[in-house]
Parts: sequence; C-alpha cells; structure tokens
Amino acid sequence: MTATGVFAGGARATARVWRGIVVTPIREGRVRDTGWPPGLTPVVALGTGAFVFAVALILAAPALRALLPLTATVGASTLSLPRALLPTIFWLVIVALALMQTAALHVHRTVAIVLTAMTVLSVLFIGAIDLGPDGEGGVTVTAGKLISLVVAGGLVALTVLRRRSRFAWWEFPAVLALLGLSAAVALGASSMQSAVFGIDVGPTALSVVMTSIGQLAIPAAIAAGLVVAQVALNASRAVVGVVRRSTGATPRAVPVALVVLLVIVGVWRVVDVVVPSVVAGEPDGELLAALPGSAILLAVVAVGWFVLARRRGDSVGAADELDSAVDRIAIPVAIGLSITIAPIVVMLLIVQVAASWGAPVDLLASGLELAAVLGSAAVATVVRAVVGVSLIVVAVAFVARLPRGAAELLLAIGVIAVSATLPTLLGVTAPWSSDALAVWVALVTGVVVVVLAVRGTLDEERAALLAMALVLSAALAWREVIADPLSIVIGSSGVALVLFGFVWGFATEARATHGDSPRYPRAARVLLFLANAVFGVTVLAFAVLVRNLDVPLNLDDFAQFGDQLLGTALILCAVLAVWAATAPRLGLLSARAS
Repeated sequence: MTATGVFAGGARATARVWRGIVVTPIREGRVRDTGWPPGLTPVVALGTGAFVFAVALILAAPALRALLPLTATVGASTLSLPRALLPTIFWLVIVALALMQTAALHVHRTVAIVLTAMTVLSVLFIGAIDLGPDGEGGVTVTAGKLISLVVAGGLVALTVLRRRSRFAWWEFPAVLALLGLSAAVALGASSMQSAVFGIDVGPTALSVVMTSIGQLAIPAAIAAGLVVAQVALNASRAVVGVVRRSTGATPRAVPVALVVLLVIVGVWRVVDVVVPSVVAGEPDGELLAALPGSAILLAVVAVGWFVLARRRGDSVGAADELDSAVDRIAIPVAIGLSITIAPIVVMLLIVQVAASWGAPVDLLASGLELAAVLGSAAVATVVRAVVGVSLIVVAVAFVARLPRGAAELLLAIGVIAVSATLPTLLGVTAPWSSDALAVWVALVTGVVVVVLAVRGTLDEERAALLAMALVLSAALAWREVIADPLSIVIGSSGVALVLFGFVWGFATEARATHGDSPRYPRAARVLLFLANAVFGVTVLAFAVLVRNLDVPLNLDDFAQFGDQLLGTALILCAVLAVWAATAPRLGLLSARAS
C-alpha cells in the first residue's frame, strides 16, 4: 500500500471514529425543530444564546477577572468577582426562571403547582432584598417587596388562565418582563439606598440569591457526571468498529486486526496496573484493598442481571440500548438522589422572605434548623440507601415493562448506591474503586479471550466485542482524562468535568424534547430542558467568576458523584452485555451484539 493509500485510510478511519464519538450522538440527541408551535423558535434561540454566553463566561473567567475591576463581599466567606458582570448573572438567572415558568403554564397540574410555587418564592425572595431605608426590613412595605407581591400574583393568575391552552408566542416575553421588572425594582431600590452609605449591595445580593437557589442545579450536576462515561462508551464502539471495517476487503485479515487490538489494549491494561507499583517499589495499597470489594460488586450486579433475564424471559440489552436508556433515567435518578434539595431551598426562601416581613425570630430559627437537618450527611446517606433499594425493587418488579437496558441500568445504579452507604449504616467495610473494577474487567475479559481462542470459537464478532470490553476496562480507570483538555483553558480540572458534562448534555441529551403528550407537550419539554441547562451553567459561571467552587456549592463534588455512580453503572452494564453476547451457552443471559 502506498503512502497516499495509508494516509487516505487513516483519514477515513479518523472520520469514522469522529462520527461515532461526536457526530452521531449530536445528530440523534440534539434539540430538533420538529412540530414546534409558532413562536417557540425565537425562545429557543434566546435560551441557547444564554447558555452559550454562560459557557463563554466560564471559559473567559480568568481573563475577565484580570481585566475587569473586582468587587468584594464579606460574609461567611469573602467573594470577589467582576462588578460589571453582576447584572449579567442576574439576567441569566431570570431567563432560566422565565423558561421554567413558561413551561409550567402547560404541564400536568401537579408539576405546574410545584414549578410555579418555586418561581413565586424566588420572586418574593428577590423582592425581599429591598429591606427599606433603615436596612432592617421588619414590616416595612418597600417598592421591591410590593412589586414582588404583584408579580407573584400575576404569575399565579397567568398559570391558572393559560394552563389548558396551547403555547403562545407572547407567554415567554410576558413572564420574562414580569420577572425582570420585579428584580429590577428590588435591586435598584436596594442599591440606591445602600449607595448613600457607600455600600455596594450588588455582590452581597447576588451571593445570597445564588447561595439560596443555586442548590437546584445539583441534579443537573449529578447527571453531568455521567457524560464522560457515555463518551467513553461511544469511543470504544467507534474504535472497535473502525478496526473491523478497515480490513473488510480481506476477510482473513479481520480477525488478525482484532487480535492485534486485543493484544495492544491488553498490554496497555497490564502496564497501567503494574508500572506504577514497580516505579513506587511497592504494590498500590489502595488498589489491593479495593479488589475484594470490587469483585463482590461486580458479582452482585452480574447475579442481578441473571435474575432480570430470568424474569424477562428474553436476552439482556445490548450496549447501544443501554446508552439510549441511560438518557431517560439519568435526570430522574439524579433528582431522587438529591430529593431533599428542593425542600431545603424552599425552606431557605420561606425563611428569608418571612424575615423581611418581620416573622418571629423563633420561627425563623426553627426553619433554618430543619433545613440544616435535611442537608446533613446522615440524611443524605439514608436517602441514597432508600433510593438504591427502590431502584433495585423497580428493576426487578417491572423488568418486563421497562425499555430494554433500563432495568439493567437501574439495578446496577441501585447496587452501587447501596454499597456506598453500607459503611455508614451497617458498619460493613467493602471498599471498591473504578481502578479495581477495571482490573477485574480486564482480567475476566482476558480469560474469556484465552478460553475462546483455545476452543477455536474466537470469531470476528466475539473478538470485536471482547476488544470493546478491554477498551471499556481502560475507560473505567481513565475516563476523567476526557475532560482534561478543558482544564488547561479554565485552569481547574473540577470545573472542566462539570462544564464538559453540561455542554455535552446540552448537545446530545435532548431526546426527551422529541416526544409529545397532552400532559407534557413538546413546547414545555423544550423549555424545561433549556431552563435546566441555562441555570446549571449560570451557577457554575458564578462559582468560577468568584474563584470559589464552594460558593454557592461545589458542583464538581456532585459531578464526581454522578460519574462514580451513574458512569460506573453504565460501563459495567456495557461490559456485562459484551460478556453475555460472547457466551451464548448462558441461554437467557445472552445479549445481541452491539
């Protein structure tokens, strides 16, 4: 083969990998302008523009902090951020609220009540920033508080009047105008009153707003942690697919190419595990300690799959079915795992609104104490255990009704969630880690390769699937590397993971917006998707601009949790699907090749 032919073949292979990793997921998962009612397109354009602008703020945060004057606020922690960007952050928050409330006009009654209540509380909370000339609030009726009451009433009336109507082009502008008017009056009046005393209330007001309602971005951050595993899964399929097709003209060479890939990835996995220990002069203690627990976790998930297959009476889902199923369950599972967040936010908003209207101090203290209890580590552990057990029960009980792959994912997520709570609840110590799981996956896959080769049954299909399993074992240990290039631009690996998840999710995880139903019409789905996306990157932008990821909360911690829980479950399920597909003698545990 000539140099030109090699170059052309390499270019074609690279193009196939690019399509498999980037082009196809975006084409299948993006927001589609299909069947939209008149007037929705400009709203989507505005929401998309807000999202892109917030992402640009995050990427440019180091330069913006260096170029623009910084303003500081002193409270529980000292924050500094470019003063000129304060109105921008407020505007992004208002846009996200307007998108959510416009969607609330047309969704199911229960959801409409919840969303409208959250919007009304946010409006009253922002209005309460205008405490009055004395700065103490009390029962003083100020312009900010008065206009917030009027706007809140208007939003409730609009929701009642429009709930059974179809989406209209003027709804979003009307809601945006009401929210913007309330915020402008409250912040303007408060700023003018504080300016007399030489105080800049803007940074403090923004900090209070983001600290109170920013926690609502936690479910999105948890789901964002899954994205790296999805990209790793797409990459493994694309790479193996290219190897299989690259020598398709010479059938004898196909198994050879796949065997070469198996050897290369296998050697890589051995080197990845052994070399660090050789360099350090001693075995990796953390890895060795996590091997037994990881083996138990993998075995429990595998047994669970066998139970699901027996109850379904059919084969388990393939890897491509898992990828589509995880898009449907990621956000609901993330909301379940952070179910106490909404009550905490509601309690904080009620307390601060009530304080501005002179509520008794004892009542306010009780509300704050309740919020502190709901946000405690003990409650979080119990919630994760309950959610984990519930997911396992749902997977087993409704396996025949759930989409292919969904039951397997729910069971794996439930098992991993429960395993994380055992040390706290029962004192059972069986640590596991992604690195240790990667070792077991590579080891079992290697054994399967050897057994099939000795028996003479290592055909092209099985070799391709097992090569994919080996690549996935590497993804278990190395998947965070995918987001590393962004950290060079932003200067923070933690921010890079969350931002990568938000951006990739915005581009590829809008499948829910493709559907339509009387309770959840297409326009409402699109608006809720945009609201969630814009709000998530806005909270992250604020944290990056103040250069303090713990304010209003550390989204990176929740993204890491989502990666560890949802991402690990996805890759383990894909590996189990591959193993099942290479062992048809297991009967009910067989899987169609992905």
